[in-house]
Amino acid sequence: MSAFSTLLTQIIPLGLGAAVSPTALMGIILLLSISKRPKVQGLGYYIGAIILISIVAVLGILLGVGVTASSHKPDPILALIDVILGIFLLILGFRGIFKAQKPTTKNFLGDSKKTSKITQFIKGLSFGFGMFLINFSTTLIILEAGKQIGSSSADIYGKLIVLIILILITLLVCEIPLLMYFLFPKKANKILSRVNKWMQKNGHYLMGIVLIIIGLYLMWIGFLRLGII
Repeated sequence: MSAFSTLLTQIIPLGLGAAVSPTALMGIILLLSISKRPKVQGLGYYIGAIILISIVAVLGILLGVGVTASSHKPDPILALIDVILGIFLLILGFRGIFKAQKPTTKNFLGDSKKTSKITQFIKGLSFGFGMFLINFSTTLIILEAGKQIGSSSADIYGKLIVLIILILITLLVCEIPLLMYFLFPKKANKILSRVNKWMQKNGHYLMGIVLIIIGLYLMWIGFLRLGII
């Protein structure tokens, strides 16, 4: 298996795990439901999320590159980082299961149609950036994914392709509601409101289980590379 294929198989599960984000999903559903220009602010939310995810991924890539370049034996250090991140995700997972998701209604206020499109877009952008910024679990997963990209032996073009795929998969939580709203605005409101209610009640269970699985996976990989198991 080529370095690119190996990297891709490592990144896709992490991207899917990062995509399970009740906070981000409820944020964009809230914005689409109360905004006077939901398409403009929805796109702003999406761009804001892309910016935040890209920053975190690049930091992870720099971490992976730095460890690989500065150490004669980078594998133990990278493995130790996997274990530490796995423990954090495990803690967040168990915490999430026993802690209900907080509603996001206080985080954003709709604007009137008199507000300029640029202002509405920027507000949507800042809201999306902020919602992903406070989503610590997704940030940790993306940081780990970036670290794997940075430490991979794949060429620069392969890493860039994988990074784009990671961002697209992670932001399915935004892309699907936006696509629904653009194609079927009336039906989308009804469907997304039901999804929002379900996520408010059960989203923390879903997110908790995903974080526990990814946390255990990272710990297993880390211990395996350290030769402990």
